[in-house]
Amino acid sequence: ARHMSDPARKQRSIVEYVQRGPDIPGHHCGYCDEDDGRVANGVWAHVMTCQDYNDLIDRGWRRSGKYVYKPIMKRSCCPPYTIRCDVIGFSLSKSQKKVLKRMQRYLLMGEKTGQAAAADDADVTTSQVPAGDKASRPSDSGALKKGECAKSGNEKKSVEEFIENERGDQHKLTIDLIPCSMTDETLKASFKESYSIYVKYQVAVHGDDESEVTEKQFTRFLVDSPLASYKPDGGPPSGYGSFHQHYRIDGKLVAVGVLDILPNCTSSVYVYYDPQYDFLSLGTYSALREIYFTRQLQKQVPDLAFYYMGYYIHTCQKMRYKGQYHPSFLLCPEIYSWVPIRSCLAKLDASKYSRLDSSDAAGGNGFKKCF
Repeated sequence: ARHMSDPARKQRSIVEYVQRGPDIPGHHCGYCDEDDGRVANGVWAHVMTCQDYNDLIDRGWRRSGKYVYKPIMKRSCCPPYTIRCDVIGFSLSKSQKKVLKRMQRYLLMGEKTGQAAAADDADVTTSQVPAGDKASRPSDSGALKKGECAKSGNEKKSVEEFIENERGDQHKLTIDLIPCSMTDETLKASFKESYSIYVKYQVAVHGDDESEVTEKQFTRFLVDSPLASYKPDGGPPSGYGSFHQHYRIDGKLVAVGVLDILPNCTSSVYVYYDPQYDFLSLGTYSALREIYFTRQLQKQVPDLAFYYMGYYIHTCQKMRYKGQYHPSFLLCPEIYSWVPIRSCLAKLDASKYSRLDSSDAAGGNGFKKCF
């Protein structure tokens, strides 16, 4: 096992190497279906401080449950680039405004506008599960007039102006932040309900065999977390750690977002929802809610300024939607600097693996080598 220290908390991370080195075998790729195209270094994290994990994702690592892995991009059939959104500068696209307005109309008038577009349905997978595994936010109220739903999509309204004016005359939406731990009574009480939604989602959206979507697999993937939660002075009200966000409409659980709150960012782990509500484009809606949530946290904790969306995979068309949250940046896999995604697209069109930053500068966040 390897130990990493968090000087600010005197905590230690304890990890155990699972696979590393030049001879790591490849595994099946869920994006292009190649049998052995996905290759990654991996560690089992018995416990990990939030600061250590924050540092690791700034070097291209990612967690699935307690398994923390880093793709070997030059050997991967579909190289995954870490992507993050600058929430301070975030601006809504026309299509994202439509999703927010769709929710407004449903809550206010009970209106359903047809089934969600395929692009909306595809946007819920924030990370691919490696081989062997796969804050209370208030129910905002305000005086939303019906006419506001019909305004032009070109208006420069912020995400706050939409969300903080949601009103539920016909339906009520609540979103609760719950610590991701089976010692938490709320999570324990809602476990069966949450697992049931997960099964429906995996079967309907990803085509999984229901017999393979077990409670054990669900727990290992989305309930177990190595992150050591803590509440420092000056931190977010919830503290740092792993959480589930429960989206309820009229008291019924319709979606769950799994989210890590870290010293410099929030990191989306996964989102799953009841397919019965796919007309609300809950994948996109939950991402916008998480951006909104991060913007609220940033007002309290200035360093917490980014929303990490997992991996951007340019070779997979259905995963390119992540680049639509502006402004977004990709992590250069060689010098670990952040490059605006719009500056990367031509390079990725030319070659699936690319050093995105062509400068000679090293990554600028003062990270010490962990592995």
